[in-house]
Amino acid sequence: MEISITPSHDYAKRERGAPDNIKAKLSSLRVEAETKQWTFEVGYTAAMDFPIEKITGMKPPADWLEQAKKVAQPLEEPKQMLLGQCVADAAKFNWADYNGVTPVRDQGNCGSCWAFGTHAAFEGSYAILNKVMIDSAEQDTLDCNSNKYDCNGGWWAYDYLVKTGSTKEADYPYVAKKGTCKTGVDRPYSAAAWGYVDSNVEIPSVAAMKKALCAYGPLGVAVAVTSAFQAYKSGVFNENSNANVNHAVTLVGWDDSKQAWRIKNSWGTAWGESGYMWIAYTSSKIGYGASWVQAKPGAVPTCEDGPSLIAYEELYWSDNKQFASNANVLSVTFTLPKARYVSIVADGSAFLAKGTAPQEFTTGLYPDSGSGSIWTASYRKGSFQAANQHVPVHSSFAVKLPAGTYTYYWKIWVNGYTIGFDSGTLTVLAVPCSMGGKLQMGPAAPGEIVGAVAEGAATIMAAGRPDLHVTIDRSAGAE
Repeated sequence: MEISITPSHDYAKRERGAPDNIKAKLSSLRVEAETKQWTFEVGYTAAMDFPIEKITGMKPPADWLEQAKKVAQPLEEPKQMLLGQCVADAAKFNWADYNGVTPVRDQGNCGSCWAFGTHAAFEGSYAILNKVMIDSAEQDTLDCNSNKYDCNGGWWAYDYLVKTGSTKEADYPYVAKKGTCKTGVDRPYSAAAWGYVDSNVEIPSVAAMKKALCAYGPLGVAVAVTSAFQAYKSGVFNENSNANVNHAVTLVGWDDSKQAWRIKNSWGTAWGESGYMWIAYTSSKIGYGASWVQAKPGAVPTCEDGPSLIAYEELYWSDNKQFASNANVLSVTFTLPKARYVSIVADGSAFLAKGTAPQEFTTGLYPDSGSGSIWTASYRKGSFQAANQHVPVHSSFAVKLPAGTYTYYWKIWVNGYTIGFDSGTLTVLAVPCSMGGKLQMGPAAPGEIVGAVAEGAATIMAAGRPDLHVTIDRSAGAE
């Protein structure tokens, strides 16, 4: 059974091969967009391959506002969980910039958005409180909740996380259909409390939701989803639909210059802006039933057996990344609340966009040091031997960093031709115990420079500094 909403990320390519009904729908939406002066673009997103009812599923109980008054209310002095400067009257803020948002999930063709919205808010709270990203099991909540919520819909399921908790996604994988509850699994994650942002109104004020975002982290909110929402590609969504709410999403930030919320969806990364949307503050009933959840502090070890995701950036064919001179391919910014060993990995697929083979390239990772030299422990070379080759580009190293905020760049050096990228990822992981995550690993190389290379105007220092694990090598195909 097909459970994934996410095929290709190239909306234009998908539209060129789209069936007639999809092309007609997009044409109609674009006419409507021009007439109503919408400030967003539509495209053939992967969500358009499914009926709306199959990928939504938020069903507010008729008496939810009455019940809301009985739910745990916000603490008198809510613990300020921010990692950065989250101030409710700031012009903009985004929890994704402060390690408070877990990756975009994919609910597939099951109306379980209520579970994904619940877990996304919970995972955000857990990340902020415990300084570690988790992947909790939506399938656990789908199978085992006592309210009989299923793929035909439901409402917030925080009670299950408070009373029972959740296991790990790896121990209870998502299958996009309701199954028999597994009782013999460990459930290490749980919530301490939850509540509504304002139990007196269906949709809290913008100010109230900003305050709750700063106090508790990402919020679970409902929204009215239409075909325009399904086809959202980019921009600020301002359809202003008055339809009934039918979908749960996660509110992660705001931007007053856009007059919009930043929301994370559960339709994979082939919808919207890699799974995210800007939506106008008052559009389509966004914020309906806004809720917060507070995770219990976990017994978080200094490291785990496997790596923990800290930050992630990506690019796709549709980004049309091509470089005829030395340039940064991607950059990633992350904040460490305590000293950690981290692994920074760049992976991509490149091709010869202009020019003739053979051609050479060099790649590497470096921090924003502000100095005239680039320090890297990941200096690698590769080559194109044929015009139609798609060559893997990889660069990585591990480094011990004190608490603080960092920016790392993935750089490519080329000379005399143009390199293009099909795709690429820049990932920052907390190094597992076996690689020094306990912060007890000694230097990997002497504290001296082991090589210096000139690339154009830049001087690349292949460093043997005590805090770097030197991994200088040459990619396959290099001379």
